[in-house]
Amino acid sequence: MRFIDQLRDAQQRNDSWLCVGLDPNPELIPPGVSLDEFCKSIIDATVDYVCAYKFNLAFFLSYGPSGYETLGELIADVPDAIPVILDAKFGDISYTAQQHARIAFDVLKAGAVTVTPYVGVEGILPFLDYRDAMAIVLIRSTNRYGNDFQTWPSSDSPLFRYVTAEINTLAQQYPGQIGLSAAATLPRDLARIRNWAPNLPFLIPGIGAQEGDLRTAVQHGATRTGIGPIISISRAITYASQDADYAKAASAAAEKWVADIRREREALAV
Repeated sequence: MRFIDQLRDAQQRNDSWLCVGLDPNPELIPPGVSLDEFCKSIIDATVDYVCAYKFNLAFFLSYGPSGYETLGELIADVPDAIPVILDAKFGDISYTAQQHARIAFDVLKAGAVTVTPYVGVEGILPFLDYRDAMAIVLIRSTNRYGNDFQTWPSSDSPLFRYVTAEINTLAQQYPGQIGLSAAATLPRDLARIRNWAPNLPFLIPGIGAQEGDLRTAVQHGATRTGIGPIISISRAITYASQDADYAKAASAAAEKWVADIRREREALAV
């Protein structure tokens, strides 16, 4: 099944736009709990509440070869009905991007991968050779400060507007294969990006620990064709407790976030 169809089905089945992000930080995982046990417990505790899972490559690589091996095993263990995003933010010339695509889709078997567009379209095209997968292009990152490259040369005509236009054009050649990552920590820009790209699925990070704007994410997250946003929440769910009850706490947190998202959707529908 294509990632885009798998996402649509998962959103409808669980009535959810929530994506749980797995960023396993050894400093935050409860003492005595292994990487494998922690992540599997979080997945088992939240699987009924999500439309996707997002695995952050950097956190798994920090564990060395065993972390990389565990990542592959965890992705394979996610139920087939739930789409998986590899959050790698790859971004290099075509020669290297081909290998990044192979890692994401052939080796790790993710359904989608995050990509940075700084090297241009050349760095994105290799991911589009995989017709069932999705490349999610970073447009606006979650950091509120220090991302001035994205807003150059002015706030009215920023670089990220040009990037959005170029990706929007590319997506017409590759329907259903491209999404955008736009942060909820910058709600005005999130709304603008949706206006510029009404038909592209959104991955929306920055909710929870980074205190992004949930209402804006819900209001401007869905595509014109009705595909909901992938609202990614990591620390506020996975580390809801750092004690032995961490899985139970994660389940309760995921349930609450799903309810909050539904409440915003209902309020906007009135």
